[in-house]
Amino acid sequence: MSTIDLVFEGGGAKGMVFIGALDVLFEEAGHSHGRLLGTSAGAITALALAAGYTIPELNAALTEKDAQGAPIFMSFLGNPAPFDAEAIRASAIRRLLEELNLPFVPDFTEERIDDWIAGRLAENEWGRHLFSFVERGGWYSADPFVAWAERKLNEGQMNGRPRNFGKLTLKEYFEATRVELTLAAADTTWARILWLNHRTAPDCPAVWAARMSMSVPLLWQEVEWRREWGAYRTWNPVTQRLEANDIAGHVIVDGGLLSNFPIALFVADSPDVTAVVGPAHVKNVLGLLIDESLPVPGRPPRPQGSGSIFAGLRTVDRLRRLVDTATGAHDNMAKALFAPNVVRLPAGGYGTTQFDMTDPERTALVEAGRRAMRDFLRSQSVLGLAGPGFAVNDAARSLANQAALGILGG
Repeated sequence: MSTIDLVFEGGGAKGMVFIGALDVLFEEAGHSHGRLLGTSAGAITALALAAGYTIPELNAALTEKDAQGAPIFMSFLGNPAPFDAEAIRASAIRRLLEELNLPFVPDFTEERIDDWIAGRLAENEWGRHLFSFVERGGWYSADPFVAWAERKLNEGQMNGRPRNFGKLTLKEYFEATRVELTLAAADTTWARILWLNHRTAPDCPAVWAARMSMSVPLLWQEVEWRREWGAYRTWNPVTQRLEANDIAGHVIVDGGLLSNFPIALFVADSPDVTAVVGPAHVKNVLGLLIDESLPVPGRPPRPQGSGSIFAGLRTVDRLRRLVDTATGAHDNMAKALFAPNVVRLPAGGYGTTQFDMTDPERTALVEAGRRAMRDFLRSQSVLGLAGPGFAVNDAARSLANQAALGILGG
C-alpha cells in the first residue's frame, strides 16, 4: 500500500464527493496520506484528515444536521452580527444616503433622516445582510462555521489521545499532528495567493486558515488578517529563504479565486516550492478534481421549492452563477499536464452553494466519488504499489517548477 500526497480542489457543497473517493482510497484500498493541500471545501477536508479523522468520522461530521433537521452546512450561512452606531455612520450606505439630497429639506433635518434610515436598515434582517454585503464583502457571516470547526477538532481522538485541536495555531497543529498541511487563500489586498501552513503562517489559527480558504467571494464575509496572527512568510530568491511580511489588515477570501487546483506544488521540487509546502517524502501524488462535466449516476431531481428564501431573486441567481463560474475556473494546464495523477470526481448537476442538499442527493454524489476512485485505481499507472513509486519525468518536473513560480505568488 502507498502513502500519497493529496491535493483537494475547491467546490463548495460539491466537496461531499470527496467522502466517497477517500472511502475507497483509504478504507478499501488501504492507502494512507502524506502531505495535504486543500482549497475551499478541499481545505475543510484536508484540515480534518490532518487531525486524524477517519472517513466514517468525516462523513458523520459533514452530514451532521442541526436541531431542526437541516444540513449543518445551511447553518454556515449565518446572519451577520449587528453593526454598531459608529460602523453605520461610516458605512458606504450611509454616505449614499447623504448624497441623495431631498429637495426643500434643510440639511440638518435631512441628516437626521439619513441616520434614521441607515439605522433602521441595519436593524432589519434583510438590511443587515445588505450592510454585510456592501461593507464586508459577503451576504452571510461564517461565524457558525468557525464554531463548528473548533468543536469538531476538539472531538474524538488521534493516536489514542484527545484531539483538543480547535484553538491551535498552524505551528501548534503541525506539532500535534505531524502532518504537512497547507491551505490556500487569496489575499485581495496583495493580489496574491497565500499558502497557509506552519512554515508560512505559524501563528495563524488553523480553523481560521480554513475559514479564509472557504470564504467564497460575495457569499461569505471577507476576513481581515489580524495582527495577532503574525507575519506571512514568502520566499526571497535573493536570500534563498522565507522572510516575514506584515499583512495585518489585508483582506482574505477563497483561495480558489486564484488557484483552485495547485497540484504542481506537489510535483515541483525547486527550493522555493519545498520551502513553502515541504519536501516530498513520497513520490505518489494525486489530485482530487471535482468535475462538473461528468454526470452523477442516479442523481435525484431537486425537490420542488428547495433552496433558500433568496432562490427566486434574479440578483442572487446572478451571484450564484458568478460563484459557480469563479470556483469552476480550474487550473487547466495542471489538469492536462498531470492527467495521470488526477482523479476526476463527478459533480454534474450540483451547485457550489447547494448546501441544502437532500440525503438522496448526497448519497448519489458520494457514491459517484466511490465509483470514480475505484475506476481510477483499476486503471492507474502512477501509484508506487511496489518498488520506488511514480517518478515524474524531467520535462514534467521542469514544467511543474515553472508553473509553481506563478502560483506561489512570488
